[in-house]
Amino acid sequence: MDRELLLPTDFGDYAWEIEAKGVCWEVSVRVGDRLVAVTFYDPVRLAQDIAAELRGGAYPELRRVLVVPRVTAEQMRAAIARVPREFFA
Repeated sequence: MDRELLLPTDFGDYAWEIEAKGVCWEVSVRVGDRLVAVTFYDPVRLAQDIAAELRGGAYPELRRVLVVPRVTAEQMRAAIARVPREFFA
């Protein structure tokens, strides 16, 4: 199955900021003829966001989230290539 990460053309201008923040929300991934929104987190930022939600009384629900060592274009591409097809359903 063809999977393509669709980043904005100017992503390189602020990629450092995305990596520093540890999250990239709702990135479009082309899967066949469909576009699917995927969020990428690094482990530290994900833990911080979940802890904050729990402190606020929320029950975090995660859908189409991939955790990568660092939130870079290279790591995001590697992740979408390795997850099972069902992830995009």
